[in-house]
Amino acid sequence: MSKAREIFDGWAAYLELMKDTVSEKIAEERATICGSCPFAVEGNLIKILMKDETHKQIQGYKCSKCGCPLSTKVRSITSQCPENKWKE
Repeated sequence: MSKAREIFDGWAAYLELMKDTVSEKIAEERATICGSCPFAVEGNLIKILMKDETHKQIQGYKCSKCGCPLSTKVRSITSQCPENKWKE
């Protein structure tokens, strides 16, 4: 799958255009992992623009390895953690 598709899928899920129970369960598991990851860093613009009422532990954070906002990254089911911390 292309990177563009991964990004689109994450944003669509974040904006609740594509939402299902399985995807949200996976996103919750990933958000828990990312919330305690040393590569999760606050993004000034992300903090201002992206609210995440569902996964507050990653609200306003991005991955310093890939640069993705975590609120969209965890919701892109086809995405992988650059540090391989997510289970398949």
